[in-house]
Parts: sequence; C-alpha cells; structure tokens
Amino acid sequence: MNYTLGEIARITRGQLLQGNPGSQVSGFAIDSREEVAGKMFCAISGQKADGHDFVSDVASKGAAGALIQRRVEVDNPAFGLVLVESTVTALGDMAEFHLGRLPVTVIGITGSVGKTSTKDLVGAVLNEKFRTYKNPGNLNSHIGLPLAVLGMEPDYEYAVLEMAMRAIGEIKQLCDIAKPKIGVLTDISASHIGVLGTLEAIARAKAELLEALPPDGLAVLCWDNEKIREVSSFARCKKITYGFAGDADVRGYDIRPSDEGYTDFKVSYKQREFSFRLKLPGTHQVQNALAAIAIGFELGLSSDQIARGLVEVSLSPMRLDVMRQNHITIINDAYNASVKSMEAALDLLAAVAKGRKIAILGDMLEMGDYGPEAHIQVGRYARNKADVLVAIGPLSTYTKQGWDEGATGEDLLSSWFPDKQSAGDFLGQLIRPGDTCLVKASRGFEFERLVDLLVTLDAHLTGDDQR
Repeated sequence: MNYTLGEIARITRGQLLQGNPGSQVSGFAIDSREEVAGKMFCAISGQKADGHDFVSDVASKGAAGALIQRRVEVDNPAFGLVLVESTVTALGDMAEFHLGRLPVTVIGITGSVGKTSTKDLVGAVLNEKFRTYKNPGNLNSHIGLPLAVLGMEPDYEYAVLEMAMRAIGEIKQLCDIAKPKIGVLTDISASHIGVLGTLEAIARAKAELLEALPPDGLAVLCWDNEKIREVSSFARCKKITYGFAGDADVRGYDIRPSDEGYTDFKVSYKQREFSFRLKLPGTHQVQNALAAIAIGFELGLSSDQIARGLVEVSLSPMRLDVMRQNHITIINDAYNASVKSMEAALDLLAAVAKGRKIAILGDMLEMGDYGPEAHIQVGRYARNKADVLVAIGPLSTYTKQGWDEGATGEDLLSSWFPDKQSAGDFLGQLIRPGDTCLVKASRGFEFERLVDLLVTLDAHLTGDDQR
C-alpha cells in the first residue's frame, strides 16, 4: 500500500515543492536515527528537537521525501518535499486515509491504567479467530497512533489500538483518525491529574472514546470503577460491562494464583460459568483479561479459543514483567507509574515473593499539587506490602515519609536517594540471594537501567537458586 509523492500532497492538502509526483514512498518515519530509506520523513517540531533540522540528513540516507511545515533546502532535486500547514495534522490525515482503505474493524482502548496490557490481551484473544493488529510498543499518542496505523498491512480483520491522552480533546482527535467501532474504557483515576486538574476532567477526556462510537458499536466498560459508571451514558450504543462487581455482565471471581506464575479464575457470563487460566500473575491482570473475554464472547469466539489466547499472550515490555534470575526475582514495571498502578505492582510483589520483598520506587510525574500526598499514600501502602523501600527521586522523599510513619528509631528499612545513579552502590550492598525486587517509576526516570543493574548484580551473587 505504497503512496506516491503526488498522492501524499493531495491527501495532506500540501504543496509538492520538489520531487517527482509519481515517486513511490514505502512508509513513514519521524526519527532520523531509524531506517528511513524509501520512506517519507515527517519533520515534527518538538520541545527537544526540530525535525526540520534533520531533513538533509534523511535525504542522504535514502529517504524518498519529507513532510515539512517550513521551507528547507535539499540539494537533491529527486528528494520530495511536501509543504503542509502542520506536519502532525498531515500525519494524522495520512493515517485516516490509509485506515479508510482497509476492511478492518477498529477497537479503541483507553484508560488511566491498564490500557496497554488490555490491548495485548484483546489482541491475543482475537488472534485465535481473526487476523488481528495492535499498535506496537507505545505508539498510542497523536503522533504514535498515526504511525502505527500507517504500518498496518491490508489483510487484518481487527485493529486493537491503544489511545493515550494528556488533555481534553486528544482522544477525540485519535478517534477522528481511527474511527473505532468498539471502545474499551479500563479505568479512570488520577494519572495526569497534574495536567488536567481534576478527576472529573480526566473522566470527561476519557469519555470522548464512548462519544465517538457509532450507534451499532459496542462499549466495553470496567464496572469496578465508579467514574466509568458515571460516564457510561456517553455511549449511544450497546454496552457490556466487566469486572469483579456483582452486577458486571462478565464477572470474574475465585482467583487462584499458582507458584508457576499463572492465575486461575472463573467467569460468569449469561448465567454460565467458565474457567480460565491467565499466563500472568496479579489480580489486576485478571481484571484486564475480563475485557478481552467480554470482547471475545461478543465477537463469537468459543471459550476454548478465548482460553488459548489468554495462555499465549505476550505483554509489551516493562509492564509487570516477572524476571526470575538465578538468585533473585525482578519485577520490571519501569514503563510508567500512578498511584493505582503502584499499588497493583506492590500487590504483585507481595504475592510472588518468597524471600525479602524490596520495593525500588521512583517518582510519579504529572501529579501536580496532588504529588506529595500521592507519594505519601504509596509509601503507606508499600509498608504493608514490602520489607524494604528504596525511594529514588525528588518527590519520592514523600514516599519514604509515608513509609516511615509510625516507624521506631531502630527501623532502617527505608532509604532515599536523589537519583538512580546514587542508589546504585547501595543496591549493590543491599541485594542478596532470595530477594524479590520491584522496580517502578514514571517513564522519564528510565528505571529499566536499574533492572539492568539488578541483572548484573544477580550474576555476581552466590546462594539459593530462585529458579
């Protein structure tokens, strides 16, 4: 499904400044460090860098052309330059056009927490019957989602697209591009409250997905969340609810974790009982799986097909990945953090650990004025779930404060460090065979580097084998 420079100019309402209108473009890219040969480079002006400064660079690497919103000079006359009013809008226009050519049903997923794991679970379940696409990695924003769509091949039947937002109107913008027929709302809680201001504003922003669904669509709603119940009326289509609530249409119960990392549970649906096994630990993942089960049943999958998908699911990286090393266990949840996801991760730490439970927790960003209290809340919760706290980052002083409430003068089980580098030597002295370490912080802290450090420390330990 290649496009020509002329087609791109027409679709984006741009002006072809140079290049052959019939020249083919094999894909789209926004990062000059990626493989760009044959692709159309979209020059985006960001906070840290301006893509227009790298247009000549991608031209020398064999890119077919560039979408630009200000004029740049490229010596090669064969290199295509399409001038548009906004390169971000143009990228979205290309994605909307591309998706309109595909005979695919779009499933949009949003929520304060759980949307990535839910995307992975829905994709795994539907793949048992339909050829199903899902946006890779974190391509879920007003820039990432169009790139994900433009990478979609023509023979998919369903596309499961995660949708992120940081402001009112952004989910609507993504829905205008993707036009979902099925929408999943996983959670409404205080993530990004520092940006949107109130929980009510977050709920209103998330409800834009429900408003975008057509009358013959399907809204899939987590019925354990009171705010989701409140905004459910925004959906003008059929609704199906899931969760642990007694009145959920797809209700999960009798949750039984296994030593092998599986979770067995039962589901009630239309007066029938089903038993499922999830290839993931944690009650919160069962809740996410219930959304996939609800969609599976609604789209005609058998319980056996759903069960196979749940067992075969592979989650996106750094989402509660339980890594059993030779001597320690690492729970890598370094992708992002909010109060609710911190508490879920701490629940998992308490559930899977057999030795000392060490919580290595960094700052939660975009909390605004709620930041100090949010971190104190996490610290209080962690004290009841972990044996040792290693708090890292400016706001995490409050996490330590919450942990230390009521501690005696002899209690040395919590430590604070300004950054992960200064915590490294301490971790080297702290970690011993048999420990289970949870690593979690907001994305900007890049705590995957601490995961790498723990893996290195494990290689130098001697003692009990944790596998």
